[in-house]
Amino acid sequence: MAGIWFAKENTLGRLEGPVTDKNAGIYFGSNRRLYFYALIYIDSSNADKNIPLLTTLSDSNNSPSRYKTRIYCENGQIKVYGTRDSTLVLRGYCDNVIPMDELVEIVVQGDSGGGSNAVNIYYNGVAQSVSSKFGRYSIFDRYTQVILGGDTTATGNAKGVLISKLVITDDWDSPPVAPPLIPNSTGVVWTSDFEDVNAPLKIKGQSNSQEYELVWTNTDATNVVWTDTNAPPSSGSAGGIIIPGNGNTTRIQGSVMEDDLPVARQVFAITQAQLAVDGSQETKHAVLNSVLSDSISGSYSLDTSPYEGAVIVVAMDDYGEVWLANSTYDVGNVIRPASFQGYVYICTVAGTGDGTEPTWWFDDSVQAIGTAQFKAKPYTRPLAHGPVIPEIVPES
Repeated sequence: MAGIWFAKENTLGRLEGPVTDKNAGIYFGSNRRLYFYALIYIDSSNADKNIPLLTTLSDSNNSPSRYKTRIYCENGQIKVYGTRDSTLVLRGYCDNVIPMDELVEIVVQGDSGGGSNAVNIYYNGVAQSVSSKFGRYSIFDRYTQVILGGDTTATGNAKGVLISKLVITDDWDSPPVAPPLIPNSTGVVWTSDFEDVNAPLKIKGQSNSQEYELVWTNTDATNVVWTDTNAPPSSGSAGGIIIPGNGNTTRIQGSVMEDDLPVARQVFAITQAQLAVDGSQETKHAVLNSVLSDSISGSYSLDTSPYEGAVIVVAMDDYGEVWLANSTYDVGNVIRPASFQGYVYICTVAGTGDGTEPTWWFDDSVQAIGTAQFKAKPYTRPLAHGPVIPEIVPES
């Protein structure tokens, strides 16, 4: 059994499926349902974190963003979100905590039609106690994109997660005895088992009894890697990079200031030295960890264990997503023009954008883009500091 490992150091990596078109016959959307089956290993370092597992984006245009469904592991619980009136709403969550540090069979069923089966969650074939918010919401439209291990936000990518098999389809029976392998006459099903060493990111698809193949796009092949076992790569390796150390707990602490004011920025710790790659003559720099600095104090604490060498600390502003026509926006979303002009725009009031690109403004005022409102902000170029030697934390 093989799988895809999202390293603990991952910040940018996820698997993105191609945008599919209903009129081309390769699409999700014949039903209002979503079925997600996966064999997943989640490292216990995620016990108190928010880890994205699956995201679906759908729309009537070929840049899907209007309808969103997101499945997370939050503080050990599986949670399902879906858009309603342009806002992501919690649709259902499992009261029980998922087993960690072991391979677990997870099934999530979402029904946008509402009713008593709005959300079902199973671990290893056992139905879980689920709390739900019912009501109609949209999952699929003409164009759809599926993302594995990411939610499209700047910091929303999986860390410490292994996925060894998955099935995604737009229909399901309850209770699930096994993942559906053949869709009904109108349904669509995708499967990935990552077994083919020569094409590990292959997607096997079926629609109306027609078979086809697609490919996941890996956005960071350094930290999202194929493994030929049903367990994470050996310890001491981050996506194939060997992290030396003496087993100590190490950290780097500091604060991020902009114009003498504390700010929230994504902060990365990167090895100054190039490190050996397991089974290769190559050497590479490694991202040891990343955190978001506190918006009030600007402070951050980076766990760099077990590395004791010099690192470079880099703080990055949120570059945002490129503006797309008729997109829906939540408060806090960041966008930028397709032709970047030095400013990003932060959503302050949720809503839906226009069909034509706005006239961008370059001051700190708040202006409307469709029914949403945005505040302009100069984009701060990445700030780097170092070399810094991590502090060794004494054992308690």
